[in-house]
Amino acid sequence: MQSKTHYQANICGGDFQHVKQCFETWKTQTLIYRRNQFMFEGKREVRPLAEGRVFDNGEVAQHVLAQTCQPRDPYAIAAEIRDGERDVWLVMAAYEE
Repeated sequence: MQSKTHYQANICGGDFQHVKQCFETWKTQTLIYRRNQFMFEGKREVRPLAEGRVFDNGEVAQHVLAQTCQPRDPYAIAAEIRDGERDVWLVMAAYEE
């Protein structure tokens, strides 16, 4: 049977320091769809995707993060999105089923 990759994601505003604070809070919260598992379980930290890289489209950011995240990574990755209405960070991590 081939393993399948799934992703956990969350979003917050602010600067990257605030993203790191949110990440630590999220790690204490259980998943809605898996009550016995914590969000971003096994990921020690969050790192920015690329210094200074900002996306103007959330779907593009999500696609790039999905291509970048690997289940073996001990961290989550964050991408900054400025779509003209808001400035947010999308944080994602990959896991194997």
